[in-house]
Amino acid sequence: MPHTSIKVTTQTRDRIKNLGGKYEETLTEALDLLEAARFWAQAEEGKRWLESLTAEERDERRARHDAVDQAFSGR
Repeated sequence: MPHTSIKVTTQTRDRIKNLGGKYEETLTEALDLLEAARFWAQAEEGKRWLESLTAEERDERRARHDAVDQAFSGR
């Protein structure tokens, strides 16, 4: 994979160095953790939204989902 340079403050550079890893490994790990945190935050938000629906709204959504599944499975 081609390489590039990024500019960071000396404070950020020192923080990366203090973590003991190579720059790319440290940045990749940090990005992976950030992506995971954002994923789970979105999942929790979706769960809260789903739980906020009435029973009738949940049943309607489930019925639509089931109809799509049936259409694609040929039932």
